[in-house]
Amino acid sequence: MSKKTKKVYIIAEIGVNHNGQLSVAKKLIKSAKKCGADAVKFQTFRAESLVVPTAKKTTYQLKFDSNDSQLDMLKKYELSKSDHKVLLNYANNLKIDFISTPFDFESYKFLVSDLKLKTIKVSSTDITNIPYLLDLGSTNSKIIISTGMSTLRDVIIALSALAFGNKYKGKKLKYDFNSIKDKYFYKKNYKYLRSHIKLLHCTSQYPAPLNELNLNVLETYSKLFNIPIGYSDHSKNLTTPVIAVSKGATLIEVHITLDNNMKGPDHEASLEPEEFKKYIDNINNTIIMLGDNIKKITKSESKNIKSSRKSLVISSDLKKDDILTIDNLTIKRPGNGIQPINFYKYIGKKAKRALRINHVLKNSDLK
Repeated sequence: MSKKTKKVYIIAEIGVNHNGQLSVAKKLIKSAKKCGADAVKFQTFRAESLVVPTAKKTTYQLKFDSNDSQLDMLKKYELSKSDHKVLLNYANNLKIDFISTPFDFESYKFLVSDLKLKTIKVSSTDITNIPYLLDLGSTNSKIIISTGMSTLRDVIIALSALAFGNKYKGKKLKYDFNSIKDKYFYKKNYKYLRSHIKLLHCTSQYPAPLNELNLNVLETYSKLFNIPIGYSDHSKNLTTPVIAVSKGATLIEVHITLDNNMKGPDHEASLEPEEFKKYIDNINNTIIMLGDNIKKITKSESKNIKSSRKSLVISSDLKKDDILTIDNLTIKRPGNGIQPINFYKYIGKKAKRALRINHVLKNSDLK
């Protein structure tokens, strides 16, 4: 792979596919590492801090279980602080990055203060959670933020809130952010955004319909914000990352599971290990195929030049002192003679000696 070729950072989204079991979580981490992922990602939350008891499930959550409330469902997938520490150590030993999505500021503080995570993920569900984004922006954390279920206006305001929080960290003014007045504040703190924020396009459905992926949004993000962009993929399609990387994504996140038939809200839309390995292979092959933007003769092509390209060739017998014209000079293979790019420069020159038809012209043949 060329040194100039950008590597794509691949996050294996474990989320809640551990089903609340450390043994399953460890198997998923090990599988992600074996398949070639750069990081695994979990979710950090306390169910009672996340939803009210009457909150209904989403449509895709209802598909696998229509009985429990969203609160009861989430309680099954909570990871304790000690669980997090065990999994972080396990990931560190396997040399794979450990990332998590906190769903409240207390969970965020635990990840950063206790676990010392340098990078955290912001869920699409918090794209409009301005107080949360202001607080996150006031920290030094690297932030990956997904933008599912949002308009471009939502994304602009979210980035501005992060930038605003960073600009006024430690000051009460931080909470004076106004989504109308400060909508374009992100433009005033690009240094922070470029160094700390990665923006992910996303379609928040599981699995996401192919006609709703709208991968051209990646180009919109790249042109409009000029910060690192990526894609959080719920399509369950092995072609999707190929297109996303071709559109400029430098980070890809995708859900993984040990078995699509396991009980839980995200298993069906996740990739099993064999699929995930192919998914990563597709990404790596895309990077190789995209190359480095420099048009040049490749190593393999150079072997074909002499046999495939053409040279200046005599098209009828010439005597000494005959003049080259467009009637007695032609262009044929092989390409080991004078390049035809110089054809007209040789018209009018005299032959130093008699030359036979199909003779590949050389400079030494001419006066």
